[in-house]
Formats: sequence, C-alpha cells, structure tokens
Amino acid sequence: MNPLAFSLIVQEVDAERWLDMIAAAGFDGVEPTFVPQGTLPCVADPRASAEKLRGLADKAGLKIPSMRGGPGFWPTFGAADKAERDKAVDLTRAALEAVQIMGGDTLLSVPGRWDGDQTYGELWAHAAETGRRVAEIAEEFDMTVGLENVENFFLLSPRDWMSFLDEIGSARVRMYFDAGNVVYRGLGYPDQWMLELGRKYITRVHFKDATHTGELKYLLEGDVDWPAVNAAIKQINYDNWIGIELIPPKHHRAAMLEATCRCAKAILENL
Repeated sequence: MNPLAFSLIVQEVDAERWLDMIAAAGFDGVEPTFVPQGTLPCVADPRASAEKLRGLADKAGLKIPSMRGGPGFWPTFGAADKAERDKAVDLTRAALEAVQIMGGDTLLSVPGRWDGDQTYGELWAHAAETGRRVAEIAEEFDMTVGLENVENFFLLSPRDWMSFLDEIGSARVRMYFDAGNVVYRGLGYPDQWMLELGRKYITRVHFKDATHTGELKYLLEGDVDWPAVNAAIKQINYDNWIGIELIPPKHHRAAMLEATCRCAKAILENL
C-alpha cells in the first residue's frame, strides 16, 4: 500500500502534540507547510526550524517525504513583474534546503495564478520561465518540485499540464496531482486525469474529497469516484507517497485523523 502522509501547517507551539496524534492515527509521515514564521519549518529561519521538525518527527516515528510551499508562491511564480518571479525562485531555494534537512525529496509549489493583470498567454510564458529556473535549483538539490492543480484559473486540463511541463522540459519539475481539486473545480474526472498524465508527469498525489457543487469534504463524504481513482493509481503504477490534504476540525482532532487514515486505507484497498 502507498505510504500516507498528513498535510498541515505545523505550528511550533503545538508541533509535538500534532505529530504524536498523526502517528497514533496510523499515518506514515507528515507533510508540513512553508509559512513565513511561527511554524516548523518557517521561511524566517528555514534551517533551524527544519532541523527542529525533523527531530520531532523522528521522535514520533514519522517521515517527512515532502513539504507544501505555502502562500509565497501564489502571487509570485507567474507574476508579470520579474522581481516578483525572482522571489519565487529565492523561496524555492530556501524551501528545498529545508526539505533536504528534513529528509524529503519533493517540494509542492503552485504555478502562479491568473489574476487578470496579464493575459493567459503572458502568465503561461512567465510561469514556464520560472519553472525552468526552479528546475535548475531542484537539479542542484537532487530533488523534485511538484506543481499542484489548484483553484488558480490556470492549467485547466491534462493536456494543458502536459504542454506546460513539456515546455519547462525537466523531469525535476512535474505535477503534484490533487484528485479532490479536479472535482472541486468542476474539471472532470480525477481517474481520467491520472490515466492521461501517467507517471511521466505525476510525481506525487494528494487526496481530499469534494462535491461537484464546489464544496471540500472529508474523505468518502464527497463526489470523488474513489474506486476509479484507486484503479488509476494501480494502472499507472504509482507506488509513492499520498498526502491527505484536509483542514482539521476545531474539536476532536485525533478522532478526525484516525477516521481519515482509515478512509484513505480503505480507498487504497478498494474496500
């Protein structure tokens, strides 16, 4: 079975408690988020904060296979202003250093967003340029940057993604595929996306559930066809980590984590 990691923003003040709950729920790893400050790890002090999280994760018996890049990439990766795109490149270097310290090999990023201040074609060109620069840094670190399909009004079909990644032209920059986001944004069928993209383009996978009316849900509570997704995972021979990307509730968080882990395992076992 694919190893499972829970994705969240790890606040420094309660990091140890969260990691213990994630481990107790049955997850194999944790996928933290790169936030400016107050988190593990954080942009303000990437090395020390990454070392601290690695120590806490080791203590809890969890791996850190990857990290979400955080909010810094949304307005910068495909920005019209080159100075803003430079920020995305600098942030990538700091983030990959943190991932390396934590023992992971993949950084999740987003390929910018279409805000209407430039044409779609201009955004495409700017984001592809940043992607090529990011690929060079990932090559230095011997790591992969996975660009996630998110609610950014950009790259709205498997063919768009394949053309965009081909233009970047590096195996170091691939797709971090989110099954739930396909349904959440009304963009078709996650299993068909996976079959078309295949292992050439997909480097990592996220699970969340969603409805066709645009609501995010916990696993098995939405409209994602999980048996079809699991069949696609097997057909493309995806045997890597799966990150479970959900917003924790305010109360009974341990119960939510346990239920989520059980649901993810049931999906992968096709129960």
